[in-house]
Amino acid sequence: MNDHPPLATELPVMGLIGDHLRRQAGERPDQDFLVLGDIRLSYSRTRDLVDRTARALMAAGIRPGDRVAMLSNPRPEFFIHFLATTDIGAIWVGLNPKYTPGELDHVVGDAEPSMLFGFDRSGDSPIADLAARHRSIDRVVVLDEPVPEGCQGWEEFLGGAEDTDPTELIARRSGVDPSEPAYLVYTSGSTGRPKGALLTHRGSNICNVIAVERKGLAERGIICNLPINHVGAIGDICGRTLTGGGTIFFQERFSPLGMMRLIEAEGIEIIAGVPTMLQMCVNHPEFEDVDLSSVELIAWGGAAMPAELLEKLIARTGARECTMGYGMTETTGGVTYSGLTDPVELLTTTVGTPDSRQPLRIWHSDGREAAPGEAGEIQVRGDFTMAGYWRLPEATSEAFTPDGWLHTGDLAELRPDGYVRIVGRMSEMFKSGGYNVYPREVELALEEHPGVDMAAVISIPDPRFQEVGVAYVMGSPGPDPDELREFARQRLANYKIPKQIVVLDSLPMLPIGKVDKKALRARHGDAPSP
Repeated sequence: MNDHPPLATELPVMGLIGDHLRRQAGERPDQDFLVLGDIRLSYSRTRDLVDRTARALMAAGIRPGDRVAMLSNPRPEFFIHFLATTDIGAIWVGLNPKYTPGELDHVVGDAEPSMLFGFDRSGDSPIADLAARHRSIDRVVVLDEPVPEGCQGWEEFLGGAEDTDPTELIARRSGVDPSEPAYLVYTSGSTGRPKGALLTHRGSNICNVIAVERKGLAERGIICNLPINHVGAIGDICGRTLTGGGTIFFQERFSPLGMMRLIEAEGIEIIAGVPTMLQMCVNHPEFEDVDLSSVELIAWGGAAMPAELLEKLIARTGARECTMGYGMTETTGGVTYSGLTDPVELLTTTVGTPDSRQPLRIWHSDGREAAPGEAGEIQVRGDFTMAGYWRLPEATSEAFTPDGWLHTGDLAELRPDGYVRIVGRMSEMFKSGGYNVYPREVELALEEHPGVDMAAVISIPDPRFQEVGVAYVMGSPGPDPDELREFARQRLANYKIPKQIVVLDSLPMLPIGKVDKKALRARHGDAPSP
């Protein structure tokens, strides 16, 4: 595991992630915290349920360092289970019901949890079958009915809490080191099999507190509809809302109309998601009919926001604040932040500015810090970064420089005004005729066209230029490729212009809402010749 240097910060001393729940339960005991339909759990009620679940886990024999997995859509039970597991020093692992059996087998086989919790609805993810394939799992707890043979029901499991005295739970919590891993998040695996990033209590609390401060998240409501195996659900939504004293409204499966109607019904102050999700809201035929006037803050992450989309959201909601930034699983959360009232140009072409409490540098390939306007790799340093990759010491070593800076693999430029502009992934940058081409720069140029909702650029081999770009775009109605090529020619050097532009009704997406460029590369042979 990587040894992190101490973080220079004015933050208060941090303990466990769950310490924020106990703080909020004391300050606002009756406020709604976790909401799903008719389920409305206050901060004090959530604290009691977390305590009971933690005691039941201890009674079941869960020890510090044991892995405990949860298979669920975003629901209150997921976050209760997360807080209870991490409170006693165990390592929590989230599983996405949308994953294929092979994807689930990889994560479970790698993490080797001793207990598996989850829902067994409609045979979508047969939890008993999953457990039967993995010897590490000693017990399966099912949270809905009927309970499969050989599994334990949720209420029966919770009954075990009576076998653990509350003082034992207090003692266990006091012995948990905040710098130790609290949960495992498996990366998307765009360049190979997913790796498990070990994220800590300390790192989570640093990111949560800074994000609440910089992103204006205190005491506001937000919808959680991201998969529970993603840091966006665990930290960006649930962790930040807990830290800031807000309310989490769960949506088990994303629906643009359902999301907008929930905002209308509950008067939710934040509309948030990856840009793809927000684009689906704007494109919905009832977008103009739903009352979104309660929205005060528009928040997004995971990808850049097209300017036209942001302008439509601002006009429709009347929101006066917007927030976005840059981060990744291995950084536990954001490391750059926009200003809440930044103009659309900055919000759609940059990822904001770094925070002095999270050291960040843009490192040139020549082995020096890049000058403003020069492209280099974003590197960060501090104990907010991951502790390492689970059981992969070589990959962990490769992820950090010898003096402790984390390689992000993302290329960026520092503008003269201090804002950071992402130009692409190091793994996505390609050379065309000897010139460097950064896909994100090309995508931004295409997304300026009023007929383009979103663009994704990949590279393919070319006998003359070594590599050339192929752009996949979506829009309604579909824009003309020749017109787009001419549009790009007015904004980009000739070598950056995609040699092929393919218009699709929709772009393939990963479960977290990002464009699946692996799928685009797999189908590029279907693209028409230029």
